[in-house]
Amino acid sequence: MRPVHLLLSCAVLAGLLAGCDRAKPATDAVMERTLQVTNGPDRPLPTLLVHPVTGGRFPVVVFSHGYTRRPEDYLRLFRIWAAAGFIVAAPTFPHSARGSQRLDDKDIVNQPGDTAAVLTAVLALDGTGGDPLAGRVDRAAVAAAGHSLGGMTTVGMFTKHRDDRLKAGIVLAGGQWPFGVGYTGEPAPILFVHGRQDTVVRFEGCTEAYDPLPWPKALLDLSNGDHLAPYLGPDPDFDTVAAVTVEFLRWSLRGDQAARARMTAGTRGRLEDRL
Repeated sequence: MRPVHLLLSCAVLAGLLAGCDRAKPATDAVMERTLQVTNGPDRPLPTLLVHPVTGGRFPVVVFSHGYTRRPEDYLRLFRIWAAAGFIVAAPTFPHSARGSQRLDDKDIVNQPGDTAAVLTAVLALDGTGGDPLAGRVDRAAVAAAGHSLGGMTTVGMFTKHRDDRLKAGIVLAGGQWPFGVGYTGEPAPILFVHGRQDTVVRFEGCTEAYDPLPWPKALLDLSNGDHLAPYLGPDPDFDTVAAVTVEFLRWSLRGDQAARARMTAGTRGRLEDRL
């Protein structure tokens, strides 16, 4: 365990958006659209796609929203990830999204299967003539990410419902419920982010999933972070989360070793790095 204590440099996030030398984005424009996906006749999964407009092949991040949230709530973060060169695919789950006819947090047991269906649909766009992503999806570079109940969904994709296509994961304010910590399959690095002031999913819920993980891992510990602001913004902790997650994705999906160093070069919280 080697905790790192450093201040956030404003240049980290500014570089993601404005193209400074330290963290220049792969593209300067992104597209937002909806992909209609289903996981069987009773599970519609309209999926928000946010992705670069120009460039080569791009890794994919499938994102699971929190309970009573919707994908568009996270657009501030998605646009930063897309500007850095990643395709973000965020489904609206049928029974955990705000506005659902029937809300049921226990439907989380079906959400890893939903995300797998979405991932299959997005990867298929690589071979879909006329689609903006035709020939531009890096099918071998895939990560899962999620917030709150969606973070728990992400843990499930590495445990009970292991998706072998995943090469990395990001868990924002999540835990191991209800999937447990039986991590399976090939090791994949996972970044956990959690706020000490989170009263919805307490910090201990994060460590219950993080501590038993035998793979490369990191934990961004936000001393003043609550359950929403660090991930939805605007908020000083959001700037940290955006910067660190971008560098983690660059390192884990693109093999950018310099990005690994940048993860620990400026953080508002405490970053425990076991990557």
